[in-house]
Amino acid sequence: MLTDLDDPVALPPEKRPIAEQIHRQLVQGKAASGARPKSPVLLFPNGAQVELPPEAAELLRTLFASLAKGEPVSIVPSRKALTTQQAADFLNISRQGLVNLCESGKIKYTRSVKHRRILFEDLLRYKQQRDEARASGLRELTQLSEDDEDYYS
Repeated sequence: MLTDLDDPVALPPEKRPIAEQIHRQLVQGKAASGARPKSPVLLFPNGAQVELPPEAAELLRTLFASLAKGEPVSIVPSRKALTTQQAADFLNISRQGLVNLCESGKIKYTRSVKHRRILFEDLLRYKQQRDEARASGLRELTQLSEDDEDYYS
């Protein structure tokens, strides 16, 4: 089931060991020795089995790692259109801050009569660029501090 950003799923503490066990099994399958790592297989109640594609297996590894830590999880299709409030919440900024980013052209959006809508993939692209710029700035600051001998690693 796909969930909306407004209703992420989290496991209660007593169920987290199950998520940890599933995650461990998925990681072991990925790390299996040999020419080709083992792909997880879904086993259905009627006995049918389906081998998961590697991309789905990676998604499940990430999903169960987060659930095991008690982190709430949402699955959002990349083409999902978000409201400005949902997008702002995702970026952890104010709604007005997000609107300013949209109006300045930093985040692509569409307008439906009165409301702006932002595709999740466009939001992810902006976040990745923002995070890369922050990391680059931090590296540059660290280098300047090291050059001035003010920084000790």
